[in-house]
Amino acid sequence: MRTRSRLARRRVVLLGVTAAAALLSIGGLIGATFVKSPAQLAADTAPPAETVTTAKTVDQVLTATVAMRGVVYPSTQYDISAGGGGSAGGGGPAYITKLGVSAGNSVTNGRFLAEIDGEPMFVLKGAVPAWRTLSPGESGPDVVQLQDALNLLGYYDEGDKAGYYGAATQDAVSAFYTHLGYTAPTTGAATQQAVNQAQKAVTADEQRIATLKGQQLNAAQAQLSSDESALSAAEAVNGPEVPQGQVVFLPDVPATVVAVNGGVGQQPGSPFVELSAASSLSLTGELPPAYASQVKPGLTVTIYDEVTGDHATGKVSSVGATTTTAPSGTTVDIGGGSSGGGSSGGGSSGSGSGAGSGSSSSGSGSGSGGSAFVPVNVTPASPLPSALNGENVLVTVETGQTEGPVLTVPVAALVTTASGQSEVTVVGLGGKQTNVPVTPGMSANGYVQVTPRVNGALAAGDNVVVSG
Repeated sequence: MRTRSRLARRRVVLLGVTAAAALLSIGGLIGATFVKSPAQLAADTAPPAETVTTAKTVDQVLTATVAMRGVVYPSTQYDISAGGGGSAGGGGPAYITKLGVSAGNSVTNGRFLAEIDGEPMFVLKGAVPAWRTLSPGESGPDVVQLQDALNLLGYYDEGDKAGYYGAATQDAVSAFYTHLGYTAPTTGAATQQAVNQAQKAVTADEQRIATLKGQQLNAAQAQLSSDESALSAAEAVNGPEVPQGQVVFLPDVPATVVAVNGGVGQQPGSPFVELSAASSLSLTGELPPAYASQVKPGLTVTIYDEVTGDHATGKVSSVGATTTTAPSGTTVDIGGGSSGGGSSGGGSSGSGSGAGSGSSSSGSGSGSGGSAFVPVNVTPASPLPSALNGENVLVTVETGQTEGPVLTVPVAALVTTASGQSEVTVVGLGGKQTNVPVTPGMSANGYVQVTPRVNGALAAGDNVVVSG
């Protein structure tokens, strides 16, 4: 029993010694971890090493640009008024009885526009204003364009002398009105009565001649010849005509309907129909005055419309004086609402139709909100799509370009020293930094052209500091 007791005590002692040794080992490890030398402490608390951001120098062509907003609008807009000049006459208010077009429609030669008080209103191609009713026996350049327009439509075969409203022109007018679904208006009861009376006289002469002989016969034949001449003259001015208020001569077709002001059963607005010459959209950029010195005629322009996605190119045609007036084209007034051939605002276009043709400045506002801008007129390389009419587009003018690739660095890499010199910092092998004096040139798209003052001191592919 004593032997076992001594063995037990020895085991307890051995375990205690082992535990103590383990605790001492752990304590030593912890001490080694948290207890540091002064040098180690200084190293651990020092700020991190300074780092720099670099970018590579690049050989490239630089193109400097100036961007602005611009508005697309018709070079010429035709404001057509209704009423006046119809075959029925009358001084009461006119009403729309049928519409043939709506906004966005294309208007070509011979297009039916509307019916006013039961009478048609249509477009024919021609530059001479419809300043009078075109009737049989008339002559003039307006008759020439009537014949030409009807010839294009296949109704006139050049049977009359050019510019004379004769029997062939009458037949063509009748056929065109029939195509529209109407009976051609005529010169009226007075001319028809004159024809009827002349015809009666000729008939009576012919009956008398059948019963006469000798001198009486000679006299009757002379009278017949005279009455036949009178009949021909009466017939020459009697027949189908084109009332002034029914035809709209347009020099530019096709045109696009901008608006129709009025519906069936209503009185036509003023203007009644607004048309724009689809093939002659204009573009004017609104340049902030601070950039005016950078934009000159002849510079290349790119055009982009964010709404339609359309792209186009062109050239700066002119640069105007600072203004707050929205860009616009020329508006030509056509029909009973205009008077005279004068102009205001945009100037006269030299063409129109109806009771007179005047013109004034009008067009689409660009949203400048009254802010001053310099108008930059742009000539597109090709006609602008009709979908751009009225759009506010992005206009970018290329104000300059380097002659071939040049050495460039990011603008952020260029530093101006206290002495006023420009330099860049090149980072070489091992992070060594070297300041290289340079001469800056054109800047564009975040890059600037640089020329090292010492040949070979800077080359494409070198790393330069842009921040640090």
